[in-house]
Amino acid sequence: MRIPPRTGRTGRHLQTGRRIGIGRRIRHWIGGGIAGAAALLLFVSGSASAAIPIGQPMTGEATYYNDVGYGACGTQIDASTQYLVAVSYQWWTSANPNNDPLCQGISVQVTYNGHTITVPVADKCPTCDATHIDLSQPAFTEYAPTGTGVITGITWQFVSSGGTPPPPPPLGAPTGVHITATTGSSVSLSWTGVSGASSYVVRRGATQVGTTSGTSFTDTGLTAGTTYSYTVAAATSSGALGTASPTVTATTAGDGGGPANGCPTAWSSSTSYVPGDVVSYNGHKYTSTYYSTSAVPSDPSSWAVWTDNGPC
Repeated sequence: MRIPPRTGRTGRHLQTGRRIGIGRRIRHWIGGGIAGAAALLLFVSGSASAAIPIGQPMTGEATYYNDVGYGACGTQIDASTQYLVAVSYQWWTSANPNNDPLCQGISVQVTYNGHTITVPVADKCPTCDATHIDLSQPAFTEYAPTGTGVITGITWQFVSSGGTPPPPPPLGAPTGVHITATTGSSVSLSWTGVSGASSYVVRRGATQVGTTSGTSFTDTGLTAGTTYSYTVAAATSSGALGTASPTVTATTAGDGGGPANGCPTAWSSSTSYVPGDVVSYNGHKYTSTYYSTSAVPSDPSSWAVWTDNGPC
């Protein structure tokens, strides 16, 4: 007679005094659904018979999760900060998953766009097919922002643990991201750098529009009178992306020429200005009151040359 399992505080099942994780209840993806409770009960009550194909490459997809609690291997996990993976229920062979061969030093090596990491198997995904893996959140962001939801076309394989060590925690998000200038066909932005970053990836909406080793970027070829949104993420020398910044927006000029309702064109030390010229500098709008070249708008000695019109 099967005794109904009890549910722990993290929503995972407990049986005969031992913690037995049942894997992910919710997988994060865009456009996907969430499996119902009946499907979960079906997966818990069944068992798989597949052997572990060590070293056999497979092509599939990856989602991510960020549970905190006990994984299917019976160990405490934090999928929001640790590097680990939940694999399909189809690979689990033991009635008690705590004793499954997958929990005996097996990892998954993941490769996508030339970047490879190795993460330990710590949990079961009850709604994944055999080639679908559920990465922890920091492991997923090695390849794409969490907003991507699903990464398709990854290559992965089971390996014995002890290979590539888990990467360090992901880089933090750039701070102070703001628009410095707009025209009818371009948007310029800048931000504060992140320690440990080798470059920065700029996205317009969900589309990557450029990379830079500095802390500023100009997006060109835009449509006049259109609003665009941007995020910036730091990247390591190996290409691992950190957390994306909060979104900032800008609207290009309606006539395809001068500045829009953001900051005007940035001041340049090589440009000669005449009275009435308008520029931006360090997030402020300035109006020229005298003829000048290389007079820094915010410099106290430039009080007779530039008038500070406030933040822009």
